[in-house]
Amino acid sequence: MASPRVLIVDDDKTMVAVMSAVLKAGGFQVSAAFDAAQGFMFAQKDPPDLILLDMNMPAGGGAGTWQRLQHSARTQNVPVVFVTAESKPGLEQEVLRQGAVAFIQKPFDPTTLVDRVRGILDQK
Repeated sequence: MASPRVLIVDDDKTMVAVMSAVLKAGGFQVSAAFDAAQGFMFAQKDPPDLILLDMNMPAGGGAGTWQRLQHSARTQNVPVVFVTAESKPGLEQEVLRQGAVAFIQKPFDPTTLVDRVRGILDQK
């Protein structure tokens, strides 16, 4: 069985490198996009098993990209996890209410990231 595929969409190249290394060590195949438009295009071309989506990025932003993903037949069933350094009160509840499957706060614990991604994919 092939390893689950995760698409990271984040404009912070250092964060992408860290998340990629952590997830690859956890047994996942990882690809990355560095802005919202590129992330949407990659997801449409070859839908991953899960998307880690930064909330604040150029070229569309995370929330706008998430809405586009939800309205596309190719990606509407791909679980999206919002990842952000933003820490406003109620943000996690807000994105979960809108339909994201999870919310991960930066900085994150590497073990928690892998466990969270694995848990979501196990429920699919």
